[in-house]
Amino acid sequence: MLRYIVFVLFVFLFSQAKASPELIRSWEGISEYRLENGMSILFAPDAEKKVIHADLVYLTGSLADPEGASGTAHFLEHMMFKGTTQRTGPQLLAGLQEQGIQFNATTSFDRTRYSARLNADHSKLDFLLELEAERMVVPVFSESDMSAEVEVVRQEIARAQNDPLGFFNQQLLAATWDGKGYGRPVLGNYDELRAITLQDLRQFHADYYHPNNAVLVLTGGFDLDQALSSVNDRFAKIKPSSHAIHNIKHTPSKNTDSTIQVQQGGLNILALSYELPPSQDERNTALIVLAEMLAGEPHGRLYQSLVVSGKAQSVFVIPQFFRQGGQVIIGSVLGQGQSPQVIQQELIAQIERLREQPIPMEELARIQTMRHPLKNLILNDAASLSDVLSEAAVQGNWLLNFQRHDQVEKLTPVQLQVHVETLLADKKPVVGYLLAEQEENSVSDNANEPLSSDRSATSTKRYSRMSASEKAAIELDMPDVEEFNAYIRTIESSILRDKLSNGMKVALRPLPDSKDLIRGHLNLRFGNPDTLKGTQAVSDLVGTLLIRGTHKRSYQELIDRVNQLGAGFHVMPKRGMLSVRFASPPGKLTEVLGLIAEVLKVPSFTEREFDLVKRQQMQALMTPVTQPVDIVNRALRRYTEQHYSQQDVRRHLEPKEMQQQLEKVTRETVQQFHRDYYGAQHGEVAISGNFDSEEVKEALEVLFGNWMGRSTYEPIVIMHNDHTPIRQSLKSSSNSGYYNGRIYFAANSKSLEDAELFIIEHVLGRHPLASRVSRRLREQEQLSYDIRSSIRVPTQGDYAFVSIRGDFFAGQGMRLADAVKEEVARIANFGISQYELDLAKSTILDSRRQTLNNEIKVLGLLSKQLAEGTTMESWIDRNNEYAGATLDGVNEVASRYFKVDEMVEILAVPKL
Repeated sequence: MLRYIVFVLFVFLFSQAKASPELIRSWEGISEYRLENGMSILFAPDAEKKVIHADLVYLTGSLADPEGASGTAHFLEHMMFKGTTQRTGPQLLAGLQEQGIQFNATTSFDRTRYSARLNADHSKLDFLLELEAERMVVPVFSESDMSAEVEVVRQEIARAQNDPLGFFNQQLLAATWDGKGYGRPVLGNYDELRAITLQDLRQFHADYYHPNNAVLVLTGGFDLDQALSSVNDRFAKIKPSSHAIHNIKHTPSKNTDSTIQVQQGGLNILALSYELPPSQDERNTALIVLAEMLAGEPHGRLYQSLVVSGKAQSVFVIPQFFRQGGQVIIGSVLGQGQSPQVIQQELIAQIERLREQPIPMEELARIQTMRHPLKNLILNDAASLSDVLSEAAVQGNWLLNFQRHDQVEKLTPVQLQVHVETLLADKKPVVGYLLAEQEENSVSDNANEPLSSDRSATSTKRYSRMSASEKAAIELDMPDVEEFNAYIRTIESSILRDKLSNGMKVALRPLPDSKDLIRGHLNLRFGNPDTLKGTQAVSDLVGTLLIRGTHKRSYQELIDRVNQLGAGFHVMPKRGMLSVRFASPPGKLTEVLGLIAEVLKVPSFTEREFDLVKRQQMQALMTPVTQPVDIVNRALRRYTEQHYSQQDVRRHLEPKEMQQQLEKVTRETVQQFHRDYYGAQHGEVAISGNFDSEEVKEALEVLFGNWMGRSTYEPIVIMHNDHTPIRQSLKSSSNSGYYNGRIYFAANSKSLEDAELFIIEHVLGRHPLASRVSRRLREQEQLSYDIRSSIRVPTQGDYAFVSIRGDFFAGQGMRLADAVKEEVARIANFGISQYELDLAKSTILDSRRQTLNNEIKVLGLLSKQLAEGTTMESWIDRNNEYAGATLDGVNEVASRYFKVDEMVEILAVPKL
């Protein structure tokens, strides 16, 4: 009867007459509309984009949580995935998965945001809009769903409390607002969470989930008129709320002296937190500039006075803007032996200096130049634009970020100084200390727990799965593989592949109509497992130092020139290689490539920068490992790499081993390593964007075509090694645990079973809500907030494995580990169903299509293919392998590879 009444309400609410959306304003291709019921719509269509980003934002978050019921808004966010009168929770999740829609939801102080990413397909967008309209009006909550989900939320709270930086930030907010308003944690606390009733959640939804409290943001590849009609059809009939939804107030801060201290994690941090005015206050523009002026590298005032001088390891300034207030955190990370008193004095002195002394125009102009390209970058990137518009709309003005950008451009030193004075004058900061736990108390290795017969996980314990009727509720629409393959051939036909005179491989993909930045990947490869023995520390140090000055320019001059060009690049050292990722505006690419060549070929390796970077790396290596995930990952590496010698580059060194290597590194050894190993002949460069390919090829030849390294090169290949099955428990000082179980096997991308392996892993745990392990361990048994799997199958060598990893409550680690093994055994012994196979094929192919609709990801593929000697044809082969996979073939591979009795399991067990 209740379901019938709710359904009648649904029909009534959707039966009102509708009017056409009203155009409010347009700017730079973005249009704001408003429905008659008050719902705001922001559309930014771009016909060139192949993906749609959608955000439905409710302008209410944790600030509206009732007194004594913190966490209500966030709890409701979880319950919104439990179904509607039109579809059950499993149907809702399956429908999103079948449509290939990637989705997420987040809650903050001022809003709750439901985000989705989907291929540019109007039918998929229609499905999403229909679902969101249902959830706005007729979500279905049950007592059983709620009691189960409260344990999942509890685990999320525990995980947040175990994040040292996040918890420290929350404590600073709590001190500023005395634990009220923005001082209450968004997730709530467990005691109050347990007091929330089903009626409380329904009332919160009834009060705040209405069209006149919502903003729908769509960016990317959609037709404006078509989308507007769809939105109007689904949302215009929903009645607005009569509840006073915009009158939520937070408690003003006390602005009194206070100090907090948190002992958690491995870092020592001193921070000063100053309260800020509401986000739309024009004075907050100064904070954007101030953050870079103080903490930017290498020009930042705090960077120069604290980091370069050796008084601190690093510095940071983090503004946080909320609708009715905010805070700016100005702080420093301390290394061993560095004084918090000295740092606090210097932080306050620099802030006073900003207020008292004129700010040089040169200093402001540098920051304005650095920020100049950001506006166009956001406008040309659908994902960034959706994020910026959504968050700005929460603050009451969707143009806020762009207006603030223009304000920064026009800011004068006098205005900046006035803003800083009024923001920080007479403000008493909260002083915060984050103190590292002692390593001997944070981690200890227990004896390995032997595997017993009851852990062989051959159990066939039954659990609730989606019923046939639920599966049939949405017809599975398989992607058109032939059309997809034709699209791949179109991409391949646009790529020019070649080699420079020295053998460096080149892939150029000109995109004449692109408005985006030109982007590129450049990799240098050097050495072999024998010649690189014992070079882990020096190799990392060389790669880090490259950017910090050349024979022609200082570090600052180099950074300034890159910013003047509106470009950017960063350098990443890896085992036996160096990767450079770069971006350039059209027309500037050849000069940017010239700067990269200068950095790579003629670095200065000055004594000052060498001492500074080496000191920073040594301090980082002294940071204790305290987080459960880090404890587990370190133990996994230690166990699976024990057959390698300490000198072998294939082994990850323990921090103390790395320190020992690093201590021996001198500036001369750095210079010698660069001379011996660096050259371009074994590398590759891939570039995508709006450029002239002949001009770029000629520039690459001049810059890199005759650069030859001295060392012989051989890829660092890791081969499969049998690992004795183990379940190892390690103690952690955290109050929640972490698990990683791995199945190792010999395979690579050329293996006949490669596609089948990915399908099985996908069904097992790839999706954080809709896979087998997540449905059981999160949705049904509430053992984990986040449990999922991943797979590694290399292109070289045969070191392959599947990982199942997730967090758990204190006292539940063994239960979770046993359940994981039961699911692995079930998939090995009984295989997967035809529905699971079809769904995996559909979602994998849809995900691959989304990958190729992202130009940055395509660029990454080009770089990888150059190294492997393949082309986009390999993607066609893989598509056909996925499409042709049979149920018998997949299940045979599952039984052969997913050997549960050979699993390696590591758990970081929390304190009780």
